Amino acid sequence: MENPTPSTAPHWRAHLLLLFVSLTGLFWIFRETAASLVSLWQSSETFAHGFIIFPISLYLIWRERAHLASITPHPSAGSLLALVILIFGWLLAQSAGVQVIAQYMFVAMISALTATLLGWRVARTIAFPLLFTLLAVPFGEILIRPLIDFTADFTVAALQLTGIPVYREGSQFTLPTGNWSVVDACSGLRYLIASFTLGCLYAYLTYRSRLRQLIFIVLSIIVPVIANGIRAYIIVLIGHLSSMKLATGVDHLIYGWLFFGFVMMLLFWLGGRWREDGQVLTTITETASIPAARPLKAFIFASVALAIAWAAPAWLRHLEHVNTTPVALTLPQTLGNWTVSPPVTGLKPVFPGAAATLLQEYRNGNQVVGIYLAFFRNQHRNAEAVTSQNRLSDEELHEWSITRESEYPLKISPGRVRQSQLAWGNQQMLAWQWYRIGDVQTANPYLAKYLQARQRLTGHGDDSLDVVIFAPYDKQPEEVAAIMERFIAQAGTALRQSDEIKK
Repeated sequence: MENPTPSTAPHWRAHLLLLFVSLTGLFWIFRETAASLVSLWQSSETFAHGFIIFPISLYLIWRERAHLASITPHPSAGSLLALVILIFGWLLAQSAGVQVIAQYMFVAMISALTATLLGWRVARTIAFPLLFTLLAVPFGEILIRPLIDFTADFTVAALQLTGIPVYREGSQFTLPTGNWSVVDACSGLRYLIASFTLGCLYAYLTYRSRLRQLIFIVLSIIVPVIANGIRAYIIVLIGHLSSMKLATGVDHLIYGWLFFGFVMMLLFWLGGRWREDGQVLTTITETASIPAARPLKAFIFASVALAIAWAAPAWLRHLEHVNTTPVALTLPQTLGNWTVSPPVTGLKPVFPGAAATLLQEYRNGNQVVGIYLAFFRNQHRNAEAVTSQNRLSDEELHEWSITRESEYPLKISPGRVRQSQLAWGNQQMLAWQWYRIGDVQTANPYLAKYLQARQRLTGHGDDSLDVVIFAPYDKQPEEVAAIMERFIAQAGTALRQSDEIKK
């Protein structure tokens, strides 16, 4: 190991002490975001790996200590600008209630603050360990639905290829020996996250070539997705051949993890055949024109960084006000030719944490159209208008399940809506969803989040309304779409006035 020269060692000690104090301050300022990370690590087995990400990053940095000792730490104004941008990104994400983006901004601030106080040369030397910390952020829930669809598609196709008859409805399918369902736990998200995390670490430690590193990381994404489809097929096949005596209980999960362990072992074994041993060769150019920076300059940079960081949550607290005024969601008994009738569809959307909800069905002759409204105020985690936790039905009840999702263009306001086709046995349902933020209606969740952030940062609170219109149909959804659009045209004014505040 190379040791720092006597002239640089004091500067390293002073800079490292200042970095430690500054990072402690950063964690304190954004303690709520940091606590949300730890809470997710504790509550979800999928994201429990977050506990070991930072220790691994510290170890990887320690491995580079010989290279770091030869670099003179020098504060970077460019990194300070990057830190300011990240703080502003956190402010927007926190205002919109996008927790995962706020968490990414916070974790990225750690790297930006390190680069600000120690300089780009240091940050470049430990670039991978710094970037590796981003894997501590719980991410992937948005992938659950696509992964479920792929797993169901793969399993059904494999069963049909092996001559086993299967009838499918969305993520549920029926074999002659029993019923199966691809739920969130079977999506393969845990396998994907574990494989990607291990794949990044393995590629960094095993290869020097950027191309080989990239290829292995891509394989660590593709392989677990395909392997999860094979796993699901094997489990269903075992259950079918054993007349549902095997692979249906706890052994269902045990088989899955054993299979995943075998796949990862095989992937690493194959990857090891092209390993490139040896330390990373880091080229560092130190010249007399770059003298050691005085700790005072780093102290000034740290003070400016922490002051700006403190200002962001302070501004949000200044704008924050808890609105306790109750909201009454009301709709008239008649809307044109439509009259309120007792519920008959059995569709019960689940929007947890809503301040107020209303479920009402209208009848015009033999046709039924339903409305579900969910009003959100003082939004927080597990109580948000725009989140994947809000669902058209509780799929665990094995009633209505989504078979297809798409966008549908309306000729009237709100324009494009998010369309879902649902099934329950022989019954079929068409549902349209959108949001109303202030006076704007949109089905785009990203635009809705932006509108929420703008509304909150301008001091107008975070009131938001989710709207769902649904109707049963017999054969094709097009046969009821025109009826639903005419119903929305008649109900438009009533929908806009549905969340009148009680005086």
